[in-house]
Amino acid sequence: MSHPTKRAALVSKGDVIGYEGEWRTVKATSTARGPMGGLAVVVSWKEGGAARFPAGDELLVRPPERPAATS
Repeated sequence: MSHPTKRAALVSKGDVIGYEGEWRTVKATSTARGPMGGLAVVVSWKEGGAARFPAGDELLVRPPERPAATS
């Protein structure tokens, strides 16, 4: 079984990422330099908090949940 992934540098607002055993929604992204000078992506989560990933990291993604239809 395969899971869809994205490179950290391609993550964008609204993506849903598997992180620390939970699905979290990307609120915003920015870039930074890592301690060895490599490119890092800083992701802030809609659920609160932030994480930093090297730009080449593969992240597990899933489609965002659609809002329930209203009648």
